[in-house]
Amino acid sequence: MASSLSLVRRVRPYEKGQRGTYRSECRFLDFVIDGRSLLDLVAERDPGNADMASVLWLVTALDGGDDVRRLLGQRESPLDDGRMPLYVCPECGDLGCGALTAVVEFSSGRVVWRDLGWQTDYDDGVDYEDFAGIRPFVFERARYEAVLATVPELRAQEKCEVPAESHRRWWRRRR
Repeated sequence: MASSLSLVRRVRPYEKGQRGTYRSECRFLDFVIDGRSLLDLVAERDPGNADMASVLWLVTALDGGDDVRRLLGQRESPLDDGRMPLYVCPECGDLGCGALTAVVEFSSGRVVWRDLGWQTDYDDGVDYEDFAGIRPFVFERARYEAVLATVPELRAQEKCEVPAESHRRWWRRRR
């Protein structure tokens, strides 16, 4: 049976911490599979996984929209082993900070996300420990593609709704 995929807008709020530390606001589209946030699912297994953002950032597409094309199988993965980043560092999106990745397989009628793991772009290893037991997700390809096709429109809506100051990074505000 195929899983359903949808996207929901999420915001990691800006926070000023102790000793001059900050957490930048990050607006992104979260993957909801069969009615449940994938981010929430992995965070339940290890709360340290809760502070991530999907690669589908709303305010600033990190790589000019290649994130969507990668998830559609139209562009190669930025990782040497071909695994696809799903969630990244909410501060910078850099794979060097670590990313939740999956093997993404395409066939004529379906898309499969399997073997979730944690990895960086500078190490060949993938850590599967926190994600063991999460079953593969099988999506009906036409529906999967239709959901991801909505991302540019959702990004355009976000740009219209978010005041310019609210999405600026903390280091730009401190001047």
